[in-house]
Amino acid sequence: MKYLIVDDDRLCRVLLENMLSPFGHGDVASGGAEAIGAFVLALDDGQPYDLICMDIMMPGSDGHRTLEAIRALERCRGIYGSDGVKVIMTTALSDSKHCIRAFHEGCESYVTKPVDESVLVGAMRELGLPLEHVHEA
Repeated sequence: MKYLIVDDDRLCRVLLENMLSPFGHGDVASGGAEAIGAFVLALDDGQPYDLICMDIMMPGSDGHRTLEAIRALERCRGIYGSDGVKVIMTTALSDSKHCIRAFHEGCESYVTKPVDESVLVGAMRELGLPLEHVHEA
């Protein structure tokens, strides 16, 4: 599984990386613009991400705007619905307004911080992501 972690908080990026690394490899981005750049590069390389874990509250392009941009890029490339990247919003915002907006924008799951590893893995399992442990050589 290939993943992208998008969060402006370094500690959150490290914690998510520790949770996801047993299942694959990935990249981290500290903001929306960096995430969009990484997303485009992955598509251009023919190795798109399977999963994006994204915070909502980030300076510049927040998670809502970043998700909208990612879904627009997918549509421009003829990628629709279940063929697109799976997005789990990982955020401290637990109110229904942000949750509903995120699903409307195209996220598939919503996990509140502090992220519990079993909740995150459960969300990944529900999305049908490959969860075999990767063994480094």
